[in-house]
Amino acid sequence: MRRRLLKEYRQANDANKEMPFLHTRQHLTERLGESYETLAPHVQWLEQNRYLHWKAADVFKISPKGLRSTAHGR
Repeated sequence: MRRRLLKEYRQANDANKEMPFLHTRQHLTERLGESYETLAPHVQWLEQNRYLHWKAADVFKISPKGLRSTAHGR
């Protein structure tokens, strides 16, 4: 699940460098077809372990550490 989440954040980053943020309750639930209750603990873990950067409530973008972990070839 965390790998899927990072992949979505990476795609959002690559698609729009100016606004690379995804909202957990809206964008991610739609893109992954999962409930917020399923996604929220994983997003929180990724943020606490510095794979994501927090902007506002439930709004995150991928961090440099997250970018490195999703680099091509991994």
